[in-house]
Amino acid sequence: MIVMTELYDIFNTIIDEFSLKGTLASIYPLSSGNINDTYIMTTDDDGFERQYIVQRINHLVFKNPNEVAENVCKVTDHIEHKLRESGADDIRRRVVKYYLRKNGEHYYVTPDGNYWRAFSCVYDATSADFADIPILRETGLAFGEFQKNLLDFPADTLYETIPDFHNTKKRYDDLKKAAAENKSNRLDTVREEYDYLLSMEKEACVLCEMSEKGELPHRVVHNDTKCNNVMFDTETGKHLAVIDLDTVMSGLVAYDFGDAVRFAANPGGEDNKVLSKVYLDLDYYSAFAEGFVSEVKGEMTEKELETLPDGVLAVTLELAARFLTDYLNGDVYFKCKVPHHNLIRTKAQIQLAKDVFGKMPELRKRLADILDEKS
Repeated sequence: MIVMTELYDIFNTIIDEFSLKGTLASIYPLSSGNINDTYIMTTDDDGFERQYIVQRINHLVFKNPNEVAENVCKVTDHIEHKLRESGADDIRRRVVKYYLRKNGEHYYVTPDGNYWRAFSCVYDATSADFADIPILRETGLAFGEFQKNLLDFPADTLYETIPDFHNTKKRYDDLKKAAAENKSNRLDTVREEYDYLLSMEKEACVLCEMSEKGELPHRVVHNDTKCNNVMFDTETGKHLAVIDLDTVMSGLVAYDFGDAVRFAANPGGEDNKVLSKVYLDLDYYSAFAEGFVSEVKGEMTEKELETLPDGVLAVTLELAARFLTDYLNGDVYFKCKVPHHNLIRTKAQIQLAKDVFGKMPELRKRLADILDEKS
């Protein structure tokens, strides 16, 4: 863990290396991420307060940080071009700017090998860890707009920065391997969870099967479509910018849709120990779908739109498999804040998957109704 005195030294160096304005005034840690360490840095620029986002990227997860940076810069440049082309107002608040060092590099690397970067802070804006229906609709609009702005971007030019990120078949293979190796000697305590996930393997892998058959196109996708990765105007509540683009890659839109619903339409949260509180709220689902579909209707294939509900189930099962894999491997990937955190997460995602599976006919009906309304 980095102590505060070390942080101040690092941040003063970052201000100089990235030619940021002002002198260091304060550092505020943000703790919502599972992978990177993120801070809001405030500087004093001759009495004017400026804010920047400073982040230590986890290079053990993102093994090629420069490829991550290139993906992000390509995508944000394209979005900025689209916004300017459309005559959008206040573009500084609609897309994040990533700063380069004086030597043109994306990162400052500390002597101990940590990768640090800086990017703009969307001002007069806030994010939301917990959503209501208006926020869900705005979140859907934000990610639908994100998708629409990138429809003409050549997705195959992006690096695959996390190989097989939404390769659900591979995630299931990883789970079976973790069970076979049983490094943490925990398998006997999670037999029920393990057996359930194996029983749902076919349902979990339906999108992968369709992709392999060429039935679904690959597009630029965000891969972490939580509502807290959207910045909202503090006064109006309207969406501004989509942030946290490290996992931007080529992939299937249904996974982005599904992950957003999995995260925000579950009032219980993704790691609630009280499983009776974990379920899919259909009205929350509809709110997100209304916003998302309003931006992409007519822009995507009929099959893509029809399979959006499949993404909700697939990504929930996939994440449950990932959490259980990490638990069996000894908690080496996800940050764990309490004992057995990955098992708590696994159980919550399985509970949600069971609820989603039971509600699939209603999810399809509601989406069909929304598509009809947007026609």
